[in-house]
Amino acid sequence: MSIRGDSLYCPLSFSLASYGNCLNDCWHCYFRRLNYVWGQQLKPTDTELLWRKLQNGLNNPNPKSSLAWALRQKKTLRWGDKTDPFQPVERKHRVSQRIFDILIDLQWPFVLHTMCTGVMMIYESRIVKAKNLAIIQPVISPGAEKDWEILERKRTTPIQDRFAHMRQLKKQGVYVAVNGEPFIPGFHTLSDFENMMKRLKSEGLDTYNTYNFHWNDFVAKRLVKIGVDIESIWEKNQDSEWKKIQKKLCELADKYGIYLGCPDFVNTGKDYIQHRNTCCGVNVPNPTLFNAHLFKYNLQKGKSFEYILENCWDGIGEKEEGEKILIGTAEKMYTMADAGFVVKPKKNKEGFGFV
Repeated sequence: MSIRGDSLYCPLSFSLASYGNCLNDCWHCYFRRLNYVWGQQLKPTDTELLWRKLQNGLNNPNPKSSLAWALRQKKTLRWGDKTDPFQPVERKHRVSQRIFDILIDLQWPFVLHTMCTGVMMIYESRIVKAKNLAIIQPVISPGAEKDWEILERKRTTPIQDRFAHMRQLKKQGVYVAVNGEPFIPGFHTLSDFENMMKRLKSEGLDTYNTYNFHWNDFVAKRLVKIGVDIESIWEKNQDSEWKKIQKKLCELADKYGIYLGCPDFVNTGKDYIQHRNTCCGVNVPNPTLFNAHLFKYNLQKGKSFEYILENCWDGIGEKEEGEKILIGTAEKMYTMADAGFVVKPKKNKEGFGFV
């Protein structure tokens, strides 16, 4: 379990991994760089230790770290954001099977991301049992079959099967959505995205999310190796170009009646209103509250900055950094000022407040 370093940007910053490596090893996955630093071992999660940490965390009377606060408050877990919990090796180790049982037993809410729904469906009965806790959000990026063949290396569940598995779960009352990250500008096209909107609509799905490409030198070298034009991606991935593309993606989602989760609170500016309480596009029962997306939403509703600081702080993330994001003085992170909001401190007899 971990709290993301950028928890001030993410309502689902509390995450859980079944494995320390992902043998799908998709060409475009920037997380795989970590394994080239920390080692290639699979590192299956110690589920007995996980059980104890969850239990102890719930009973901790004095949480002091962001992680301890998340445990104490039973924040919704994002399961599978760094490694796929149902990569084929799960058939051997059955780590995710035991995690299912732990989360069900503790009634712990979670959002599940996977490209390997074929393995996930081994546990169909557990998913149905957890349907009041679970949001199943398979990852299907805009290129669909093209991405499966080129980027995912055909090591994951074929796209048509992922849709079939979602249909199967929906029939049993499971909340199903689709994770669309990333949109790779210069590789994916607006036509790719529109075709995905049509496909979602035809499947009776109404939620997707999008974000531009996470770059690092590791990914760039790997994409060059398979013949992808990284210069085009680099140019279109810059904020000035991505902002134009993102606006069109939002318009396409609206055209087809799809709720579009959009983590990029900066380039969507002041006017874009997030439809759900997470930037993944789904409503979860207990998101982390102290983050830029909720800050922006409250500002759009006309809430004061004093109100935001009082009502959004839930112990997760650095409070001082959150204040700097609100007033636009954070040096290493995007702020509300970058999104177009002007915030000025105002001194009064009680001290400093905000207007």
